[in-house]
Amino acid sequence: MSPPHISLKEVALLLDVHYMTAYRYMREGHLPAAKVGREWMVRKADLAAFQKGRLVAKTPKGGGRKQAPWAPRMTALLIKGEERSVLALMESVLRSGNDLQFLYFDVVTPAMVEIGRLWQTGQLDVFVEHRASGIVDRTAARIGARFSTSGVRKGTLLIGAPQGEMHVLSNGLLADLLQQAGWKVDNLGADVPIQSMVAAAEQIPDLVGICLSISMTQNFPALNQTIAEIKQSSASHLPIFVGGAAVKDKASAAQLHACHIVKNLPELLALLHQQARRR
Repeated sequence: MSPPHISLKEVALLLDVHYMTAYRYMREGHLPAAKVGREWMVRKADLAAFQKGRLVAKTPKGGGRKQAPWAPRMTALLIKGEERSVLALMESVLRSGNDLQFLYFDVVTPAMVEIGRLWQTGQLDVFVEHRASGIVDRTAARIGARFSTSGVRKGTLLIGAPQGEMHVLSNGLLADLLQQAGWKVDNLGADVPIQSMVAAAEQIPDLVGICLSISMTQNFPALNQTIAEIKQSSASHLPIFVGGAAVKDKASAAQLHACHIVKNLPELLALLHQQARRR
């Protein structure tokens, strides 16, 4: 019976690439490997999966060039806690001609959703989910800083999550993309007390709109109370945009008192553009 592992040098020969190319595949998370002594070793099953992935890269629904299976690779690296490899994979996604929005919402977000599903079904410990969130938070901060723009801003947006809402990783990603689109963003993060959200809405200068995220339906009452308090304050003229994993359908959206329920970033950007034109 042949051994289940082969060296990275043998992998390079089988793939007909330079050794450093095979090494890059490994470092960027495309090809799982483990160091045994002084040699990098690859499971034959992982090599077969990698070869298959290279051959069956998917074509986007709207057409265009094929995409590598980035999200499954990101999921695997986050589960392992490989922070350097996560950063390298992010850079690889961007080098392949994809933009920041694709990286965040077509690679990182699906990976985190899958990790959340694995935790909820008892297949992962909660520490893995927390570690993955921390890794994404730190690596996305490094990547997002490269895309920050200077110059005239369209206005300021307030971002936050209502009291009791602790899952706000997407807020940081959203803030990066909104800043790239020309907005100044004040991100209050998770679990914002109602009066603190109202105070921010009243006191932040040049505020154009408020974006609130919600991932758990049990926090709908706190969200609605936050919206109601803002509407009774001196910031009542500001539009409020709500989105997140908890707003799955019309039934859940109907339970919220927001001015605008948004399903995705393009929809939010379109609404914000209209708001900026009215100023």
